[in-house]
Amino acid sequence: MQWKKMTFVLAVTAGLCAGAWGQDRPWSGYYANGSERGYDSYNYAHQIGYNDGMNDGNIDRRFNRGYRPERDSNFKHADHGYDHYYGDKKGYKDAYRDGYLEGYRRAFGR
Repeated sequence: MQWKKMTFVLAVTAGLCAGAWGQDRPWSGYYANGSERGYDSYNYAHQIGYNDGMNDGNIDRRFNRGYRPERDSNFKHADHGYDHYYGDKKGYKDAYRDGYLEGYRRAFGR
């Protein structure tokens, strides 16, 4: 009886750990090209860019700097949050800039 309980506890623990491990990998999932990393790394880069764009757009609006997303440093560099695990850096930057412009427009009010 003790052996059955221990086996059950170990199985449940292993299942919970595996589920948590899978959620910690922002690049997991599949993209249209079959790449295991593509789909979620695009979403991750887009979300980081969106957040940065919201922040920069709010600042530019608050200080009456005018609508100028392409001149902000975050947009120019577009590598905030990048890690080599996310794959192609150019693809990451493109997704980041897409998200950045979307967030900036929303924050600035356009």
